[in-house]
Amino acid sequence: MKEIRILATGAGSVGCINFLRSLSCSPEKFYIVGIDTNEFYLILNSYLNKRYKAPKREDPSFIDFINHLCSEERVDFIHPNPEPELEILSQNIEKIKAKTLIARKEVVKISRDKYLTYEKLKGKINMPTTRLYSEENLEELAREHGFPLWIRARKGAGGRLSLPIYSLEEARKWVELWNLKKIDKEEFMIQEFLPGKDVAWDSLWFKGKLYASFTRERLFYIYPQLSPSGITGTPTVARTIKDEKVNELCIRAVKNMDSNPSGFYCIDIKYDRENAPKITEVNVKVHTTLGLWCHLSLKALNLDWSYNLPYIYVKAGLEDNLPNEPLGTDILPEDVTLIRHLDSGVVILKNREVIRIM
Repeated sequence: MKEIRILATGAGSVGCINFLRSLSCSPEKFYIVGIDTNEFYLILNSYLNKRYKAPKREDPSFIDFINHLCSEERVDFIHPNPEPELEILSQNIEKIKAKTLIARKEVVKISRDKYLTYEKLKGKINMPTTRLYSEENLEELAREHGFPLWIRARKGAGGRLSLPIYSLEEARKWVELWNLKKIDKEEFMIQEFLPGKDVAWDSLWFKGKLYASFTRERLFYIYPQLSPSGITGTPTVARTIKDEKVNELCIRAVKNMDSNPSGFYCIDIKYDRENAPKITEVNVKVHTTLGLWCHLSLKALNLDWSYNLPYIYVKAGLEDNLPNEPLGTDILPEDVTLIRHLDSGVVILKNREVIRIM
């Protein structure tokens, strides 16, 4: 059987390592070419057959570099792992010399900006009330919802520039501090504060059809004490849940973002004071731990290859067809807990049993 040759960008990142770990459990053989701007992080990724240091994505030579590797390494499929690189590929999709399965550039542009996402979806789905940062908007939101409110960056991951704020003065000081670091106030937005559960909904779509999704609650973040908001991006402890309201909300959100979605849609949700889920952002890339959840579904839960979403994604992109009938929502059992931390391996809890998978 011919091996499938893949180019993975951002290959030194944890998210890409998790993605390729899951792909390595596929019923077919893969040859993986990895690129990253950090040559040391590339060494960390043991799933790569070839490693190349890449120019920065802002570099005018980035697309030419991608295409050179596609020719040199006979690449069949490109997986752009970081969302900024996915955006660059989406903007140049007609120039790319290999297959992909990513959202249209118009959808990517909206999803990369949390305020544009709000503008696209408000009135159609349940979202926290959101305004661009200004003192007038801050006062209006405070009158409507009271304190605390939530301030955050319009773009970026890992809780970038986020903070719960308890007064107008605190918000001003927070923005002024970042202004000193050359971050303009136009980069900030303010939102209704949502105190409830923090949930992620991961899904794979193909030509308007949902292939599979699962939902998990984030219980603890990595080193939360290092961030004033307590949010640092990737969780150390998360557990699977089932909530039909979340499924309905997220499916509706994806279809409002794109009437014919393909690729991964990974959505962040917070619950409000009345325990109603509200969408805070829509990502058109894999969450950091999606590949890890798919890996454990095969190795610890004994599910078959059809639950390996990275494999299904690659096959659908290559063959322009789903290799299997859709699995639908809630594909993972409820109340499976994944525990991980730096240099500590991975453990899951299922029926109170401890299963170490790495």
